[in-house]
Amino acid sequence: MSHSARTVLIVDDDPQIPRLVEQMLAGRRVSVLISPSAAEALRLCEVNPVDLLISDIVMPEMDGNKLAERVLRLHPKTSVLLISGLQRSSSLTRFPQVRFLRKPFFPSDLVRIIRELLPEI
Repeated sequence: MSHSARTVLIVDDDPQIPRLVEQMLAGRRVSVLISPSAAEALRLCEVNPVDLLISDIVMPEMDGNKLAERVLRLHPKTSVLLISGLQRSSSLTRFPQVRFLRKPFFPSDLVRIIRELLPEI
């Protein structure tokens, strides 16, 4: 088990979700990066290896599915959690390191999925 901090990138154009996730990860061995847009998130991923991408699916300019595809091309071992209020999940969930969580969700569901994706935190 690694004792180094893991990097989690949270992408959502609504600032409430990143704040919630950041609070939930406080006190864990996690470095949290927050981006309000997919374009900025991609710039962050180019200079920071990301262990877990948490992204809203519905965003202006580029949706979370396309963002996740591009991040996985850059860093194939990155885990991904896609969040959306839409009824259907992402087609990317065919990959073992990709999960989907539907809004609204219980914080315990979010924590459970993050622990599945990054068990060492």
